[in-house]
Amino acid sequence: MVEQKLSIASLQDQQSSHINSKLIVEVSNQHIAIIEKNAQSTQAFEYYEINATPTEWERIFNAIKNMSKILSKTYSDTTVYINNSETLIVPAKKYNRESTETYLIAIYGDNNQVITNADLVNIEDNPVTVYRCAASLNHTIKNHFVSFTYKNVYTKILENLFGKERMLMEMIKVQFYQKTMLVVVIYDNKLMLIQTYNYSSPEDIIYYLLNIVQEFNLSVKSTPVEVSGLIDVSSRHFELLENIFGRLSLEVIANDHLFTEHFNGNQAHWYTPFYNLSV
Repeated sequence: MVEQKLSIASLQDQQSSHINSKLIVEVSNQHIAIIEKNAQSTQAFEYYEINATPTEWERIFNAIKNMSKILSKTYSDTTVYINNSETLIVPAKKYNRESTETYLIAIYGDNNQVITNADLVNIEDNPVTVYRCAASLNHTIKNHFVSFTYKNVYTKILENLFGKERMLMEMIKVQFYQKTMLVVVIYDNKLMLIQTYNYSSPEDIIYYLLNIVQEFNLSVKSTPVEVSGLIDVSSRHFELLENIFGRLSLEVIANDHLFTEHFNGNQAHWYTPFYNLSV
């Protein structure tokens, strides 16, 4: 049902109080990532792969709680990040609270087994992320966390990209997960696309990315492509990316002792998407 793929902790975490630490949980249908972080650095990180029907959330969380050292503690500051494809970015001038469900139904169809949420994205023009969360997942999260805040992964990605004083003239950002990839396209310092794609083969990845290049009139030779997440640099997936894109780079975790101590070289980019939720 659930497999713990990674569990790391700093020596400081094992010796100190966690009262002032933050808990960050990312939930998707394929994985759950858990981060404990204090004001200075990451204290612990756990990653779980889910091999069960996504409706069995109570059983999934119970299994994780039995394995997790991080969740054996309690936290006063908890953020639960939802990572799924039923997510939209709506311009502020076109959004009101009553329209959240309307937008989602228009794109993804009606669904009475979900709840809807909306995040204000803390960047210029303040767009809004509207997204769904399975009702069964929402019920389970409320059972397991006394106090928490929902946020969407798209929201945090955009805040990290545009919330800094820098100009992003043009780039494609790709975050790989188990069976999905999240793609962000920026052109002239503006968001053109943020979307999640399912894939089952290396050719699927290339098909989607080349279509994106064509749609937004980008260049396989000159457009920077930044990659992170669960992609092996020795895999066919990565080989194809290297052969096609002239400015391909890996986004690695550079300034966090826990991650840099455990991951370097070919693995330095694996858990960057999860670490970025905490910065």
